[in-house]
Amino acid sequence: MVLRHSKHVHSKKVVSAVMAGLLAFGGASVVSADETTVAATQSVASGFSDVNTGYWGEKYIYKLAAQGIVTGNNGKFRPNDPVTQEEAVTMAIRFLSMQDQLSSGAATLPTNIETNTYFKPYVALALQRNLLDSEKEASQADSQQIWGAKKATREWITEVLIRSIGRTADAEAAGNQATSFADNAQISPDRLGFVKVAIDLGLTQGVNGNRFDPQGAVTRAQLATFLSRAQAYIDTNYANQHEGVIMSVDNESLQLYVDGKVNTYKLNGATPYFTSDSEARISLADVKPYTKAIVVESNGTAAYVEITDQTEHVERLERTYARLSPNYVIWLDVNNTFEELTYDANTIFLDQNGRQIEASALVEGSLLVIERETFSPQKRIVSIRVKSGLVNKTASGVLQSVDTVNKTMTLKDSTGYEETFKWDDATVLRYQNQLLSPAELKAGSAVNYSVQNSILQSVEVTQNVDRTVQGMLYSVEANGRTITYKRNGSTQLETKFLANKPEIVLSGVVNPALSDLLADDVSGDQVILTIDGEEQVTKIEVTGRQMEQLDAATIVSYDAKTRWLTVRDTNNQPRVIILDDKTKLESSMGTTLDRVEPLLGAGRKVSVTLVGTRALSLEVVYKVEGTISAIHTGNRVISILTAGGKVEEIPYNNNLLVELFGKSNATLSDVRVGDSVTAQLSVNQDYLHSLKLNSSAQFEVVFTEPSKNRMRVKANGTTSDIFTDKATLVGESGQAIVLADLRPGTLVNVDLQGTTAVRIAEVKLTLGEVTALDASGTNLMVKDYSGVSQSVNVSAGVRVTRNGSTAPNLSTLSPGDRVEIRKDIQGVTIIHVMDKLERSFWRLDNAELHVKRRSVNDQYRFPYADKVFVHQGDTTLSVQSLQDNDNIVLYLNHGVVVEIVKQ
Repeated sequence: MVLRHSKHVHSKKVVSAVMAGLLAFGGASVVSADETTVAATQSVASGFSDVNTGYWGEKYIYKLAAQGIVTGNNGKFRPNDPVTQEEAVTMAIRFLSMQDQLSSGAATLPTNIETNTYFKPYVALALQRNLLDSEKEASQADSQQIWGAKKATREWITEVLIRSIGRTADAEAAGNQATSFADNAQISPDRLGFVKVAIDLGLTQGVNGNRFDPQGAVTRAQLATFLSRAQAYIDTNYANQHEGVIMSVDNESLQLYVDGKVNTYKLNGATPYFTSDSEARISLADVKPYTKAIVVESNGTAAYVEITDQTEHVERLERTYARLSPNYVIWLDVNNTFEELTYDANTIFLDQNGRQIEASALVEGSLLVIERETFSPQKRIVSIRVKSGLVNKTASGVLQSVDTVNKTMTLKDSTGYEETFKWDDATVLRYQNQLLSPAELKAGSAVNYSVQNSILQSVEVTQNVDRTVQGMLYSVEANGRTITYKRNGSTQLETKFLANKPEIVLSGVVNPALSDLLADDVSGDQVILTIDGEEQVTKIEVTGRQMEQLDAATIVSYDAKTRWLTVRDTNNQPRVIILDDKTKLESSMGTTLDRVEPLLGAGRKVSVTLVGTRALSLEVVYKVEGTISAIHTGNRVISILTAGGKVEEIPYNNNLLVELFGKSNATLSDVRVGDSVTAQLSVNQDYLHSLKLNSSAQFEVVFTEPSKNRMRVKANGTTSDIFTDKATLVGESGQAIVLADLRPGTLVNVDLQGTTAVRIAEVKLTLGEVTALDASGTNLMVKDYSGVSQSVNVSAGVRVTRNGSTAPNLSTLSPGDRVEIRKDIQGVTIIHVMDKLERSFWRLDNAELHVKRRSVNDQYRFPYADKVFVHQGDTTLSVQSLQDNDNIVLYLNHGVVVEIVKQ
């Protein structure tokens, strides 16, 4: 918060700003005739909307907020806002819990130390308690700004902090000891000792570049961190803070044993949990009973919980149970003598599966684990659990799960209690008169089961749920009532009734029916059958079938009435193929039977996928894909080697069309042996109609026109238009996208058949900081602007560009370099090192950042990216938070600022 006003004139606007600042730092209610509406302070228990989980300072913010040292405003903490000197002093007084020592009368401050009225008692007490050196503060006052409204600097806060914890003498003794910071000379001589002691105690650290930045502003989050760390060096007791051992914890409450008493605190979804040795938040599930903790409470609710010692303060004894006596006495057999222990009404008894039982349910001879707490003089027994004991029972219940790897089943009995038992090869599993395998048992089935010596003897399904069977389809009854199959691993046939309209899943077939299934006594469809509780098949999923592929078969005849197609395969053997309504068709004339039938003349070439005699798909060959193996200009024949290893000899004439992206009026002279091509045949398949050269290239998107399926791209200074209506578009992670998702400046890899784009893929760009390079020169580690570190392998080739120069290896890179990384169309890694500039911030003007010139010829206006990464150390900032004269480092990628480091 920055207050700019004269010493004697305060406008209504300024007073309102001051009042909002008081509330943001937890100031008491202040009444002013000039005050406008002031928002209420944020309750600690509801959290802060601008302090996300994982934020570096959240632990310290929530701890101090719970202790009442800081609060928020309108649900926000504003962690990146700077702190003024009067606000910092107020926080230090609360940090020391000295509020009860504040003067009730009008406070008087030395000359030149002027503050807002609310803060005067705090500053006066700080001077009285030597948290501030009055002579030094008065001598350093600025006539242009009142003392209290000045931004607290890092070195000034450090002095206040060290004085607050009573280490002033240590700081004065260390006054001549230099720190290891690169900017040590910039630390004020009279504060050098304070900085040295603060660093030695671990209360503060440096910033990027091994600097202390003594004149840098301190944010609310940073000050909260400093004060919270310093609490380890003071003996202040906060009225709402309690330290003890956790007695119990669940989703709603936590019990803490404190000095012989048990305190109970409510828990809610906003309660934050931490450990003393980490800044990372933990979950409620990580909070364990019998561990030491600090709880800061607010109106009976735990506003902050910190585990200070994760050691469970409980001892465990193993004893053999003998008997119970009245008055909570348990007798234990220890080496043929009896040990007597006393428990109480709160002691929990558990069986070997963790189920709570009555003490009377213990069986003589059972091995018990007795847990006894060690943090109170009573050392009360908190739990007694059966460790081992054989189970013999017969029960009914519901099957919960089956673990076929560990050979265990979990069952819930009629009382709702879950138990897990093992089975072995002798265990009988059945449904009615049918034996089952463990894999066929389904969760939710009602069962009767028997257990002997803790091993399942039998499991009988009494009310089944859906189960699945895998096998081979043997036959389907013509009337669609029954289906016969052979279960995998069995030689026996099984027959089931079909449900009315069973679901059929068959890849490549739209709306499949029973007639689409292939049943055979040797090679029927491999299927997964879903069988319901009534033993009816409700779903048939075909997982495999024996299909045959005929490529380039020659048509002998076609009968349109019967749809029988006779062909001669490549071995000159005749085959009869039957087409039906489900046959997938493809040709140059269309994909419907009425468009394809005229092309099924004798001598034509077709490719067919068959199951038996039925055609699943048929393609009238109208194109050949492969690589040019020869061009015979004498007899006008082009040889194309297909992916299947076959060479197709295709004649051409003077009307041959050649398509090559980037060259209009291409001719056959532009085609070379080895080129990848798509050859389009004439309607009669007798000559080559067109030859499209397949190519791939990388472009930068200039703009897109989704309504016209068109985008303009550029590469190597040349601009081209590409139509996308026949192309598949994918994002940098392979996900499907639409044309509108491609923004100007995006790089794309485009696969083309001639001039037609068939695939457009967004190129992945990684922007970030080089953190490490391996000795082999084939890997580097980069931390991107989202904070994720990733390894980049360049073994397929690399080009590093820096200041217009290119290197074929990583030797010119160093940790700390900011880079843009992508792969070119050949898979070579392209690393562009960004330009770096150190400047002083001036102002923002729309999408431009203005800096202060060092010379008249300096560039001072820079465009910045929409998602420019702005930070100070590990603290992420907004570009709008930069202020006049801030020292900043700019990283420019192709002339655009993508990262700003505040010094």
